[in-house]
Amino acid sequence: AIKQRRRKQKRTAVGSRLAVAGVSPDLLLVWAICIGLLGGPRAGLVAGFAGGVMEGSLLQAAIGALAISKGMAGLGAGLIADRMSREHWLVPVIAGAAMTVASALLFLALSGRADGWARAGQVTGLRTIYHAALTPVSLLIIQRARQAIAGPRSEVV
Repeated sequence: AIKQRRRKQKRTAVGSRLAVAGVSPDLLLVWAICIGLLGGPRAGLVAGFAGGVMEGSLLQAAIGALAISKGMAGLGAGLIADRMSREHWLVPVIAGAAMTVASALLFLALSGRADGWARAGQVTGLRTIYHAALTPVSLLIIQRARQAIAGPRSEVV
């Protein structure tokens, strides 16, 4: 049963083709962090919660833990952006790293998986570095797409 679940996770994991040392980025988490940075805490919470429900539905496991952990990461990113200058280049790096660790710890605490803590240090460490590098790039892509669709920020009402 465990091997089947792992195979299923590999097939449905978003970003599995971007794996480094066997650890793939959680693009839904990065997306929630970016939405939180751009839209504020409420938008990040909604984006993260929706992403967690979607991922949990695909994996058919831990829907609540995924939704809450990703939602709280989006909320946290929005709070970080509110407290710091959104324009500073370090904000997405800090938010990506901090919210990855917070999300992983919250997920492990909520999911009640005793076996998860053993590998969590390795995976979370690599994923934290990965997300710290990926969040600024993703944020830039989202900002450019937003400008292309809605026009320059001064024109958006």
